[in-house]
Amino acid sequence: MAARSEKQPKLPPEGVTVSADTMVRKTVTLRRSTVARVEARTGSRDFSAYVDGAVARQLAMDDVQDALDEATTWLEPVSDEAIAEAERAWRESERWRRG
Repeated sequence: MAARSEKQPKLPPEGVTVSADTMVRKTVTLRRSTVARVEARTGSRDFSAYVDGAVARQLAMDDVQDALDEATTWLEPVSDEAIAEAERAWRESERWRRG
């Protein structure tokens, strides 16, 4: 009986780094206008990378919102007066910065 040849994994070209996270093929449904806008920016070859980056950024924003939501459960709400004072200080610092 002949020995089965086992496929050796392909190695990336020299100098190319590979993320420890592997890619997974998924099927998604997008608006035609969204697809057209992404392809206009990236061409069809970089479409997946663009969408992957966009989803990663949204997940990071979601994580920040989750942290803020959690913090509000153990912090007191910020008063309208404190918000107004912070806005005044910000406007004043902008005037000072611009000269």
